Amino acid sequence: MKCHWILLVYFILTGCFSSTGPPEDTDWPQITRESKPWTRWWWMGNDVDSVNLAYNLAELSKAGIGGVEITPIYGVKGRERYWLNYLSPEWMNILDFTITEAVRRGMGVDMNNGTGWPFGGPEVSLEDAATMAIFEEYRLKGGQSLNEPVTVRDKRQKAFARLDKLIAYSPDGEKVDITDKVSAEGKLDWLAPQGKDYKLIALFLGKTGQQVKRAAPGGEGYVINHFDKRAVMRYLGKFDTAFAENNTPFPNTFFNDSYEVYGADWTPELLDEFEKRRGYKLQDYFPELLANEATDISSRVITDYRETIGELLKENFTLTWTEWAHAHGVKTRRFYMKYCG
Repeated sequence: MKCHWILLVYFILTGCFSSTGPPEDTDWPQITRESKPWTRWWWMGNDVDSVNLAYNLAELSKAGIGGVEITPIYGVKGRERYWLNYLSPEWMNILDFTITEAVRRGMGVDMNNGTGWPFGGPEVSLEDAATMAIFEEYRLKGGQSLNEPVTVRDKRQKAFARLDKLIAYSPDGEKVDITDKVSAEGKLDWLAPQGKDYKLIALFLGKTGQQVKRAAPGGEGYVINHFDKRAVMRYLGKFDTAFAENNTPFPNTFFNDSYEVYGADWTPELLDEFEKRRGYKLQDYFPELLANEATDISSRVITDYRETIGELLKENFTLTWTEWAHAHGVKTRRFYMKYCG
């Protein structure tokens, strides 16, 4: 009990004689729009008007929201007459109103660089659309010629797949590029040398056919080839035109939602880029690239392929897109899902 009294007296005395110096500066820094939460703003079918946009921005501002991220997406059935086509003059005017109204309230505006996802739309030609590799294999005995056309077997690809490479491989390691021996109709004019059996592997450049998912009006169309810088720049060109022709202010940030690109694993320049970056020809190792069982060589080839395609995605899409945005004084944000192969 005596110990308890001693402790009580100690705490009373130390409390009485505690420091009475000046209070610490607890002033908060100025609250900016960046320090507030932002929100995704779905524009369903681009079914928007100035009255409702102004009302929603006012309510969001009152709730402490610092900014919005506009993502147009598919609309509600029965409301088609109110839909605005993405990047049309009417749509750009309503975007102008939204940015002006948001800035007036101290808010920011970001926007998706497309509708739905991934990037794509009606301006994307088949040439610029997402590309995939299609491999076909044939067998030839020494002294024989191929008695079937070199063509894709997938009927869905026949209309647009084109031959990129045809290589003959012998068991002793010989590799013969016979691409130029194939006619436009797919007939191979090549006789396998006597005494050797050959496996022929043809690489065709096909198209995934993927369309923009959840596209808003005016945003429907093929997904772009993210590995092709020219395709990316042609896609971004429609934004240059729309913003310039309508004198619309640019948003704070462009957003990429998202890299859900299915089956796109090739681009026309891949073989040249692979040789330049990795120091050997990928076509010399098609059997290892396609092998069902992993070996040391096949693992190395596949790793080199993945590194190359990853570099092309970074350089020809991500950096190209970001440099384009920066040229307009805009930042970029992106959301990458894992590779959808």
